[in-house]
Amino acid sequence: MVDNTFQDEGRTGTSRRRFMEATGGIGLSAALSGYLSDEPRREKRPSERVRALVGEMSLQEKIGQMTQVAAYEVDDDPKAFFERYQPGSLMYATTADPLQLAEDINELLDAAIEAQPHDVPFVFGIDAVHGNNNLDGATIFPHNHGVGATWNEEYARRMAEHTSKTLRATGTHWTFSPVADIQRDPRWGRFYEGFSEDPYLASRMVAEKVRGYERTENGYKSAGATVKHFAGYSEPRHGDDRTPALIPYRTFRHTHLPPFHAGISAGAETVMVNSGSVNGVPAHASEELLQTILRDTLGFEGMVVSDWHDFYRMVEVHEYVADVKDAVRLGIDAGIDMYMVPAAGIESDTVDTYQRHLRNLVESGEISMDRIDDAVTNVLAFKEALGLFENPYADPQRASEIVGGARELAYEIATDSMTLLKNDGTLPFDPKVGTVLVTGPSADDVANMMGGWTLGWQGVGETLPPAVTPLDGIKGIVSDSTEVVHEPTGLYTFDNEAAVRKAASDADAVVAVLGEGPYAEEHGDIDTLGLPDAQRELVRTLDSVGTPHAGVLFAGRPRGTRVFDRLPAAVMAYLPGTMGGAAVADVVFGNVSPSGRLPFTWPAGTGQLLNVHNLYPPELFGTGETPPTSTQEPTFPFGHGLSYTEFTYADLRVEPSTLPEASANERINVSVRVTNSGDRSGDHVIPVYAHRRHGAIASPMTEVLGVDRVSLDPGESTRVIVKASVNQLATVPGDVFSKSKLRVLPGDYAISVGEWDEEQTLTVR
Repeated sequence: MVDNTFQDEGRTGTSRRRFMEATGGIGLSAALSGYLSDEPRREKRPSERVRALVGEMSLQEKIGQMTQVAAYEVDDDPKAFFERYQPGSLMYATTADPLQLAEDINELLDAAIEAQPHDVPFVFGIDAVHGNNNLDGATIFPHNHGVGATWNEEYARRMAEHTSKTLRATGTHWTFSPVADIQRDPRWGRFYEGFSEDPYLASRMVAEKVRGYERTENGYKSAGATVKHFAGYSEPRHGDDRTPALIPYRTFRHTHLPPFHAGISAGAETVMVNSGSVNGVPAHASEELLQTILRDTLGFEGMVVSDWHDFYRMVEVHEYVADVKDAVRLGIDAGIDMYMVPAAGIESDTVDTYQRHLRNLVESGEISMDRIDDAVTNVLAFKEALGLFENPYADPQRASEIVGGARELAYEIATDSMTLLKNDGTLPFDPKVGTVLVTGPSADDVANMMGGWTLGWQGVGETLPPAVTPLDGIKGIVSDSTEVVHEPTGLYTFDNEAAVRKAASDADAVVAVLGEGPYAEEHGDIDTLGLPDAQRELVRTLDSVGTPHAGVLFAGRPRGTRVFDRLPAAVMAYLPGTMGGAAVADVVFGNVSPSGRLPFTWPAGTGQLLNVHNLYPPELFGTGETPPTSTQEPTFPFGHGLSYTEFTYADLRVEPSTLPEASANERINVSVRVTNSGDRSGDHVIPVYAHRRHGAIASPMTEVLGVDRVSLDPGESTRVIVKASVNQLATVPGDVFSKSKLRVLPGDYAISVGEWDEEQTLTVR
């Protein structure tokens, strides 16, 4: 697409994003809706079928629809189980075998429908967060932080589309994904489940992943998406999972809510609630969160589901109420439509106790029948949107055919995510090098490149998903005459130093694959960002030998601080999944010039936290004539990412350069001429940044307004045009405790691109 407004000398070049916008591939409005949009609550318009069912169901049936049970709780007499509890939803795979899972769910559906007085099927849910990561043979995509590093939301949609197909083919109707939590604190064990610390970038990713999951098939949504965890979950006060968050409303509204609103605007059928507390109130008990903000302000009309045992957590974790019955009352009244998962193991919180408490609360008048009917309406409308009343069953034959596809897409995403953090010219290595040593704890370890939520909550067990490890990838890419030597080390042990030292001395190049093992949720909470001592000692050993060496990190967050002083070159590979090793090999040996950019800030240590690009100023501290040293200077800044070639910018323009405040939702055109001034082809991501120069209300130091991506040959030049909106710059005006509506305040805003220091002024009047 050529925009004549900015046509000038030179060739137009290739812009993937402009093509996507021209063909409808990007939903910019949905990504932006989480900022200035202030939608009133819309009246539900349930179908005649849903209204009739709600009117005909008994109280026990309705309570059943509001119950989600783990599939492993269904005993040897499924018909009796379903007759007793009438659960509206089951969750968790009964097996990792795709064909068997499809058959199992079909059998459970037969029993459930036969036992249900109105033939209402259950909706089956699962955590399919980076592919259908519960099934043997399934393709595992990069975790969300790696997808965020591509800055390309098309990938979020495409991976979700493939996942959606595998879900429905195996009888799964619902995925508890995507995570819309903003990355704020890398100590948090769920950091890798988020896309970015920037609300704009995260919003675009969330919206497209929702669209991918909920693609239309046979007139219905293939799978339901869940935008989670509403809201403020990712900024726990002390960095630990499910611990209290204390968030000023201005930050909550501007930073945390936009990705949720983007997912809702994209059509997300369900929202899952934050397991923690926000400003002293458990999210599951907060009518302000679940009614005033979620329903009234963001306009959500779908179904709200709890997280795991979170009524129980109100008692035992938050100590907010004295017993689970009172927690049920607070949670249902606040807006929870379905409770996950009353299961055996916690005596005070089982399917029996939950359903008994809820029945007693309704019969005593403590919970109104209107609230029950509202919740059941949401549950049934969700099932209707998925076409479950017409056909809830799996197709076992299709299941065996579709699971395991999309390997090329997995490679593409992993490759575009690879982020070159540092390079003194060591990389890329020559694929014809004489001898290459591949070492480190993750050089040939499938689990470490997958992370948590992969054939298990905490990561892989004895059964491994399909994978190309870095060792495999390097062996497949170097010349026939190159010798590849492998000396493994441990994540926390380094007891073969002599062998590694000798192998490094004999080698012409060394690739050290470092990082973390798998983890999920609170099991991943940490109090240091440094790599384990054993890995730091490995790097010191390689540095002392002097052979050209590079580090590759498989990690769910920024890990490693001082280690970079001893690494001449380093690549962040995130948790890249099935094709990660092939992507690493192609980048390290130069088949691909890396183009990933960090979607988060890489702090120099926990003492800097919180350290994100959109903090409020000032950035520098100190007094005196000598410029102070920044206590917030990170190891690598947000958006950082090097290349094997050079890209230069010229002629930055912003049109229009003045906007009335009332037109802040309208797009502006930011354009810049980009030239590949290096000696090899490469892809390049061009972020557009902005910050407010002065104002009565402190504004974040940097915000992302838009992004584009180009592919350029050496010497090639193109004018990149980014259609952006300044509504990401909106803030909550007023004094310290203001809850005013978001506004883009009048004033001057500095617009810049990439790492270039040049700025243009946009004035809002």
